[in-house]
Amino acid sequence: MSRLVAGLKRIAIIAVGYIAGVLTSILVPVLLITLLEGIEYGNWSLVFTFDWLGSFPLAVLTVAVCALLIVGPAILVAEWLALRGWFYFAVTGAITSIAFGVLVPGSAGGFVFNPGFLGFLATAGTIAGSVYWLLAGRRSGRLMPRDPG
Repeated sequence: MSRLVAGLKRIAIIAVGYIAGVLTSILVPVLLITLLEGIEYGNWSLVFTFDWLGSFPLAVLTVAVCALLIVGPAILVAEWLALRGWFYFAVTGAITSIAFGVLVPGSAGGFVFNPGFLGFLATAGTIAGSVYWLLAGRRSGRLMPRDPG
């Protein structure tokens, strides 16, 4: 396999992993909120009231573009240094989620320092980073199989 094809394949794997991480970072909070509402108040209808066709694609696009500004350099560092540990991607996801929730206006509905909210963001980011690691991060820095000899 040529180096160009291997590079393009790696970029595609990174893109798929990134989009899966973005989807996870959006779906996990929706599901956690639904679970909390269901357990505490018996209101399980939140999952049906979420605007899946209107808000969801816009949320995916917004998170994908804005989070890339934060996590993009971390992915480049991981590729450059061949960092393949789960912990790196989990922490990177948590930091990205917290930074996104705090810095992007309107994403958190007016941020007020709340350890529970930060923990909520960190949980979603850790799960998103883990999904990225499963799909792309475990093979960071590998463009081509090494030739024996």
